[in-house]
Amino acid sequence: MAQMPETTTTDEVIVESRKIKAALAEAMDFDIDRILQDAKEKQYKTGRIVLAPPVREVASRRE
Repeated sequence: MAQMPETTTTDEVIVESRKIKAALAEAMDFDIDRILQDAKEKQYKTGRIVLAPPVREVASRRE
């Protein structure tokens, strides 16, 4: 998968966030399904309520 080019920044928070993101992605072999499943499992283990995004209805075509 092609990675998006990173812009250079001197903001320490952004730099650190990118390092953490890269380490987590690498640990999961850059598999988005594994990354999301891991995140969900960690959220449930903390006991926090995880809200699902609202379901959006698809407008029917008018004929």
